Amino acid sequence: MSEAWYADLPESEEDKLYRGSIEKIKGAVEQGLAFDEAAATVDVKDQALKDTIISDALKVILAELHFGKKKSLKALAKKLKVPEQRLLQARQEMLEDVEEAAIEKFRKESGGAGPVGNA
Repeated sequence: MSEAWYADLPESEEDKLYRGSIEKIKGAVEQGLAFDEAAATVDVKDQALKDTIISDALKVILAELHFGKKKSLKALAKKLKVPEQRLLQARQEMLEDVEEAAIEKFRKESGGAGPVGNA
């Protein structure tokens, strides 16, 4: 399988920090750390960026283990040592992000910005 067209584009320092931090959190979770303990290992000075990284890392783990490997939210909450409600919230945010992306893609492809859905 060939790499995506953007694979060879230069990455900004922020992009590298973002990707590296998410991988660090995922790796720490795989080694058995609780999610918040894993997130605490990330050294990012910009608090807004750090918050985004932590939120996105939880979503990535949720996507891989819940949606990808069919692990229940209850089991995932136990593994990550986070409340199940936190995972439910992250899942809802993911679904909203997907919906927004789909609407934006439709608008770009259709050339309009008219109402979508039940509007």
